[in-house]
Amino acid sequence: MENITIVARHLDITEAIKNYALLKAKKIKKFFEWILQIQITLDIGGDNSHIVEMIVSISRGPTLVAEVSNPDMYRAIDRVVDKIEAQLKKHKGKIQSRIVRRKKPETKQMEDFEGEPEG
Repeated sequence: MENITIVARHLDITEAIKNYALLKAKKIKKFFEWILQIQITLDIGGDNSHIVEMIVSISRGPTLVAEVSNPDMYRAIDRVVDKIEAQLKKHKGKIQSRIVRRKKPETKQMEDFEGEPEG
């Protein structure tokens, strides 16, 4: 996909890892439709652990960032995707609760109006 960027620092990225990260990023794009860009940064820390950082830009909301360190690169990618999914679910829930709150006062006003005794 054109809006998914994979950056490698301090390591040579293999085709298998690149394809795995792209597959996981596409999964996130299907999960939430307002994603503009995904940037995945793969790095090796000082203790030879793999660090994966994912930055997701959303058109109607904040930029989501998650970072995971793990000895296994594939497991680190999985965990960072899980963190981003949790953040997206939370953001999606906030959007839906705003929509529900906007609709509720209108129906409540109508109920209050009907419930008043005629005088």
